[in-house]
Amino acid sequence: MSLRRRFAMFSMLALGVTLWFDVAAEPPLGASSSSVLTAGSSPAAPPVAGLTVASSTTSTTSTTTSTTSTTTTTTTPLDPYETFVANIRPEITVLDAFETPDGERAVFEYAITNPTYFGNPLALMITDRTDDGTWLKVQIPVRPNGTEAWIRADDAVITSHRFRAEVNLTQRSVTVWNGEDVVVETAAVIGAADSPTPLGSFFVNDLVEKWDSSAYGPYILSLSGFSEALETFGGAIPVIAIHGTNRPELMGGAFSNGCIRIPNEVIKVLAKTVPIGTPVDIVA
Repeated sequence: MSLRRRFAMFSMLALGVTLWFDVAAEPPLGASSSSVLTAGSSPAAPPVAGLTVASSTTSTTSTTTSTTSTTTTTTTPLDPYETFVANIRPEITVLDAFETPDGERAVFEYAITNPTYFGNPLALMITDRTDDGTWLKVQIPVRPNGTEAWIRADDAVITSHRFRAEVNLTQRSVTVWNGEDVVVETAAVIGAADSPTPLGSFFVNDLVEKWDSSAYGPYILSLSGFSEALETFGGAIPVIAIHGTNRPELMGGAFSNGCIRIPNEVIKVLAKTVPIGTPVDIVA
């Protein structure tokens, strides 16, 4: 069975390092804009390969001399919105990852630990797998952005969901879908000119609870990406995230150090709705 080459999930983890989100003081200027929770339809997804399932449909024609049997196959299309997630088994505390199936070990900036840096079960977004299903290709939340590696399928339990998100930097907006249905559509704060929000395909890899008046708002949805303009932030790794804010008047502006800030009432909805492993495309 072939998997959609669509990003699934994984949680950010770090061993002996500190992850740091955008918490610097914000400038006093900005545009205000309210969030909108809507329901509707998203643009059609690109076609994906179907799944061929053997069927034992048999038709028999009988005469006094012969019997003829015919076997057919049925093609079942995969869900175009489905994302596959590798949930790492709890007994795997440090994940082994490889450059190729049965190849050399992949070496990263830090170890991939389970649970994650924030104490949640490790989950990775699946982007491919071998034909025999024994190896899974996953996106790894390390620098450079978009790093992938292979893991043993036996080290994970595979699940799936239908959520996905898009951050549009031109429109300074965030939209989240569940299948074809819009869950959230809201204005956002994006990275400033000297610390832009990076473009790319990422996924939600961790959920961190804060409080309403914090610089992050009540929740942080950590992403598998990092600032490409900052080497460090606050002395730590500059992780990109979607989170709330204590400066809602800045909505629609470009003032952050790379993170995406949305209204607190919206991040509360996403924290309760969006699963770990939700693909997030950041587009210009």
